[in-house]
Amino acid sequence: MSQPAAVRIVELVDEQEVGATAALDLIENTFERRDRQPVEELRSEIAERRLRLTTAQEFHLLAALDDESGVIAAVTGVYLDGINAGFVTYLAVRDDRRRHGIGRRLRAGLVERFRVDARLAGFDELAWVLGEVRLSSPWLKRLVRKRSVVPFDITYYHPGVRPPDRPLHALYRQPVGDSGEVVSADLVRRLLYAIYRRAYRVRYPLLHPGFLAMMDQLEGIERVGMHPRFAKLIRPADEEGAGPAEPAPS
Repeated sequence: MSQPAAVRIVELVDEQEVGATAALDLIENTFERRDRQPVEELRSEIAERRLRLTTAQEFHLLAALDDESGVIAAVTGVYLDGINAGFVTYLAVRDDRRRHGIGRRLRAGLVERFRVDARLAGFDELAWVLGEVRLSSPWLKRLVRKRSVVPFDITYYHPGVRPPDRPLHALYRQPVGDSGEVVSADLVRRLLYAIYRRAYRVRYPLLHPGFLAMMDQLEGIERVGMHPRFAKLIRPADEEGAGPAEPAPS
């Protein structure tokens, strides 16, 4: 039996490269339209960074490549310096290469880029990795049990979903330098704004029904903890028998 081709992780920094086009095509074909930005916006974000037009955040596109078939997985994310967090926007793995740990490796590479961004922004360490995932995701439940990620106690609306449509995703944080169990509601407001305005390029978040619905939820409260739907999965540490595990792809 022939050995599988070696996989290497690279960051793509030129939107005109063939590899960048292949990676964006994979993302486009993996996610439903309402779950993602137009691919041309992602291409523009690569160009903005290449031309050194951005100052407040860094956009990253990483791909997993092998010499036989080119791009087999892609991940994108944005470092949000105002809240010292990295936000994973899209992770796509080709169908025939799933369940081989490639997505895990790719996401770990993106997190390392976020940590570099944090140091360049003047922080000692990245505070969190943020991401969104389907509420029904089994890997999210596994990671909550192992205390690796904390879904926020809010009804989260991806920009492609507008009330009264049913929310499909949970917003989570993976602690890196900040392992606190709760965060201030004011900080959650700012991170939601950063996600909408900076990561998803929503021009006016305060005109978006989903964003306003989340702001209403935070009105009059001081702190935000874990989503109750997932909190019941937590068992006492002495019953778990295991420490935190490396997160699976979002």
